[in-house]
Amino acid sequence: MRERLGLCSAYSLLYGVRKPGELIEGAKALGVDTLSFTDRDNLYGLPVILEKAKEMGVRAIIGACLTVPGKGLVYCFVRDRQGYSRLCELLTMRNRDTKNYRPVSLLRQDSTGLVLASSDEIILEALAGRAQSLYAAISPDSLGIVGPSRRLGIPLAFLDTALFLDKTDYPVHRALRAMDLGKTVGNLREGDTVKKDSHLLLSDSALAGRLRSWPEAVKGTKEMSAACTYNELFENWIFPGYTADRVPGEELYKRVIDGAAARYGELGDAELCRIEYELGIIESKGFASYFLVMDDIVKMANGTGGYNRTCGRGSGAASIVSYSLGITNVDPIRHNLYFERFLNPARPDPPDIDVDFAWDERDDLIKKVIERFGTDHCARVANHNMFRPRSAFREAAKAYGFGDAEISRIEKQLFHFNDRSSISDPLWLEILDIAKKIEGLPRGLSMHCGGLVITPERIDRYAPIENSLEGYPLLSWEKDGTESAGFVKIDLLGNRSLAVIRDALANLEEQGIIIDRDTWRPIEDGPTVAALARGDSMGVFYIESPAMRQLQKKTGAGDFEHIVIHSSIIRPAANKFINEYVRRLKGGEWAPLHPRLAYILDETYGILCYQEDVSKTAVALAGFDEVEADKLRKVIAKKAGLKLAAYEKQFFDGCRKNSVTDEVIQNIWDMMLSFDGYSFCKPHSASYAMVSFQSAYLRVHHPAAFMAAVLSNQGGYYRPHAYIAECRRMRLRVQGPDINKSCRRYYGDGNTVVVGFMAIKGLSTSGGELIITERDRGGDYKSLGDFARRVTLGRDDIIALCPAGVFDTIAEGRERSLQARELLKAHTVAGRRGQDELFAAEVTPVYRIGGAAALAPVKKKTRYNELWEEYRALGFLRTLHPLALWKDKVLAARRIKAVHIGEYLGRYVCLVGWQVTQKEVWTKDGLTMSFLTFEDETALYETVIFPKVYDRYSRLLFDQAPLLVYGRVCEDNGAVSVEVGRVEEME
Repeated sequence: MRERLGLCSAYSLLYGVRKPGELIEGAKALGVDTLSFTDRDNLYGLPVILEKAKEMGVRAIIGACLTVPGKGLVYCFVRDRQGYSRLCELLTMRNRDTKNYRPVSLLRQDSTGLVLASSDEIILEALAGRAQSLYAAISPDSLGIVGPSRRLGIPLAFLDTALFLDKTDYPVHRALRAMDLGKTVGNLREGDTVKKDSHLLLSDSALAGRLRSWPEAVKGTKEMSAACTYNELFENWIFPGYTADRVPGEELYKRVIDGAAARYGELGDAELCRIEYELGIIESKGFASYFLVMDDIVKMANGTGGYNRTCGRGSGAASIVSYSLGITNVDPIRHNLYFERFLNPARPDPPDIDVDFAWDERDDLIKKVIERFGTDHCARVANHNMFRPRSAFREAAKAYGFGDAEISRIEKQLFHFNDRSSISDPLWLEILDIAKKIEGLPRGLSMHCGGLVITPERIDRYAPIENSLEGYPLLSWEKDGTESAGFVKIDLLGNRSLAVIRDALANLEEQGIIIDRDTWRPIEDGPTVAALARGDSMGVFYIESPAMRQLQKKTGAGDFEHIVIHSSIIRPAANKFINEYVRRLKGGEWAPLHPRLAYILDETYGILCYQEDVSKTAVALAGFDEVEADKLRKVIAKKAGLKLAAYEKQFFDGCRKNSVTDEVIQNIWDMMLSFDGYSFCKPHSASYAMVSFQSAYLRVHHPAAFMAAVLSNQGGYYRPHAYIAECRRMRLRVQGPDINKSCRRYYGDGNTVVVGFMAIKGLSTSGGELIITERDRGGDYKSLGDFARRVTLGRDDIIALCPAGVFDTIAEGRERSLQARELLKAHTVAGRRGQDELFAAEVTPVYRIGGAAALAPVKKKTRYNELWEEYRALGFLRTLHPLALWKDKVLAARRIKAVHIGEYLGRYVCLVGWQVTQKEVWTKDGLTMSFLTFEDETALYETVIFPKVYDRYSRLLFDQAPLLVYGRVCEDNGAVSVEVGRVEEME
C-alpha cells in the first residue's frame, strides 16, 4: 500500500522507539508515499514530522490517537484547517484536565474537519451517526472489528499501527515502558507493552496476504488519504494581534519618529532616510504589529525615568526602528550596523528580536505580558528534553533493576575513564545497547527559559496547550518546532548583569551619587577604556572570562569598536585566527583575502569576525543572493552535513566563476567554517559591548557599589570567594556579615563592600528579614542579650549565624562557640513554656554547617578552628584569603608570589595555586587539556595544562584545596601565563 496511516513515533513519549525520520525512511523504502503519525494524545513531533516528510518527498497527514479511558483508542485525522484547530482544542482539554476529559463525548458534539477511526465497538457505536466521517479500523494485529462495523454500517479502513521497523526495537520498547511506569523490565505485566511480534512495519507483500479478504478496508484507507489534504500548518507567519487607535503602520511611524527625536535630537537626512527605508520593509511584510508589541513589552520593563533597563540584542540591534523605540541601545548609524542581516525584501524569515531583562525581574514581566495580551492568546514555549548519553545509560540501567551505587560505578568507568573494554557481562552489554538506541529520543517536557508566543486568535486553535509546573500556558513544541510551524517567537531572556547595573546605580543613589542616565556615555570614558585595555574586567559583563581578559591584555585595545570585535572573535572555533588578528592589530602587515572583500573586512583587519561576514563574503565572491547567503550561514552554524556539502560546492563553483584561485577559496572557506557552533552578528556584539561598558564604568568609578552588586546577583563567571579576593586587590575594604551593618544583599558604602546575610549558608530568608525588620524598628543591637530579647530565631538560624562572625561586634570578645551557647540558651528559655528543655545546662552545641547541631561538652575553640568554620559558613574568609587556612604550609613553600610572575619570563617557577576557574578543551587529536585560573594571596594568574600533564594530574584539579604549581612562565603579546609541568598537593 502506498498509504500507511496510524504509525507511532518516539513522540508517543516513552512508548515509541523510532524517530520520525527513521520511520519515514523505512516506510519510503517500502514504496510508501503517504503516511500519518498518530502519536498518543499529542502532537509534540508534528513540526519535525512535517519537515522530515517534506525533505524525503513523502506526503504527511496530520493526526493523533486519542486515549478513551477504560475503552480504547480513537484516531483523528485532519481534513482541513478547521479540523486541525478542533484537534488542538481536544488535546488542550486533555492536557489541562485529564480527570474529566471525555474525548468521545467531545467528538460527538463537534468533529468538524476530522476523519475518525476506531477498532473499539463501543466507541464506534457512540460516534455512529454523529461524526461526519467515521471508519472502523483494522490493523495487521486487530481484524476483529469487521463484523460489528458491518452491523453498524460503518466502512472499514486499514490502519498500519506500526511502532517498530524490526524486531530488535522490541527490547527498547520494553525498557521505555518500564521507565514510564516506574517498573523494571522484569516486572512488566501483560498490557504494559505491546505484543512482542506485533506492530512491525510490514512490506506490501506481507500486508497483501493479511488484507486479501478485506479489499474494502484498503479502499477506506485510500478514501481517508484523499480526504486529508491539510499538511501545511499555516499559510503565513503568525504575528500577535495589536489593537490601537491608528492602524499598526501609522501607530508605529508615530512612535518611531517620536523616539528618534528623543535619541538624536534634530533628525537629519541620514536618520530620516534610514527610518523610511526600514519602515517601508516592515510595512510591506506586515511586521508592524510585532514591533508595537515589542515596544510595549520593553516599556513595561523600563518604566519611567528614561533609563533603559533592557538589552535588545541579536540582528535586531541593527535597526534604527528598534533603536528609536528603545528596544535596542546601540546607534546603528554611528556603529555601521548591517540592517539586511535582520530584514531585507527577499528574506523570508520574520524579524527576531531577543531582549534581555534583569534576571530577577523576567518572570514577573512575563506574567505582565501574558496578562496584557490575554491568557487565551499567549503561551510559553516548551523544551523537549532528550535522552543524552549519561541519562540514557542511567535510566536504562534503572529499568533493568540496578541501584544507584552500581550504576554510578559503571558510569564512572564509561564516562570518566572512557573505558568500555572491561565490561563483559551480557546484561550490562544489553543495557549499553538499549542506552545507545534511546539517545536522542524525547524523555519529557519542560519550559523554555524565555520563549513566548502571542497569537491573534485563541492560541489553542493553533497548537495543543498544556499547563507548565509553574502554572503558565505551555505550547507543545520546542523553539525550532515553534518557529518552523510559523509562530513568531518572542524571546524574553534573563541577564544578571542588567541587574548588577540596576543595583549598583540604586546603591549609588542611596549614597547621594546620581548618574545622569540620559547623558551617561561610558564608551567615551577614558579611564574605562584604559581599564579594559589592561584586562581589568573581573565582574564585567561578557568580558570577564580568563580568555577574554587575556585577549584584552594581548591587544591593549579597550575602545568600544575593539570590544565589539573581541566579543565575537573569542568564539572557540576561531582560536587559530585570534593570534593573527592580534598581530595585524599591532601593526603587522596583511593583505585582504581577496580585493572584493577589502571593504567588507577592513574594520576586522581582514578576518571574518561576524555572522554577516559569512553572508557578505558569499555574495561578494560566489554570487549568492541574500537569501541563499543567509541559508549558508545557518547551515555552517548547525554543521548540517549533506546540506553543507551542497553549499560548499556552490560556493567553490561561484568563486571560480569570478576567477578566484582554489587556494584563496580554500583559505576563505576554512575561515567561514570557524563559525560552526555559536557565533555573533555585529549588532549582537555591539549590544553586549554596551552593557560591558556600563559595567566597566561602574567598576572603575564606583568599585564598591559595583562589586557589591555583582556579589548580590550571584556573580557571573566566578565563585563568590574570587570576587571577594578581587575586592581586596582593588583595595576595597570587605566588612561583615555584621548584625548591625548587613542587609540581605551586599551593598557598597564608600570604599567598603558590606557582606549581606544572603552569603551565610543555612540562614533562612525569613530569619534574615526578621533581623533587619527589628533593627529598622528598634535601632542597632547593643549586645547578645539585647539581640536575644528582641529577636526570636530558630535554632538552625542561630547555628548558621555564629560561625559567620555576625555577632562579633556586639559579643564583647566572646568566642563564636560561646556566642552560640548564650543565644541557644536564651532561645531555649524563651521556648520552655509548654515544652521540655531543649538543652541540659552542662552541654553546649558544637555546630556544623549544613546540618543540625550536635551536643558536646564546652570546649574552647582556637582562632584556626573559627576560621575553618567561617570558611564553611561563607565560602570565603571575612578578612583573609582562604590560603590563610594553610598558613604554615604556604610559608614553608619555596615559591614566587603571583604578583611578581612577570619578572620570571622563560623561567621554571613554583607558585601556590588556589583554583578559581577551569576550562577543559579538546585538541584536534581528541585529547583533553585545560586552561586553569589560579590565584594566591597577591594576584590571579593563568595556566595552560597540556594533555600529558593534564592526564597525569587531573584528579588534583577538582578539589577546592591549595596546590603547588610548577611550570614555565610564558608571554604572548603582553599576556603572561604558566605552562604547567607538574602539580602537587601541599603537604
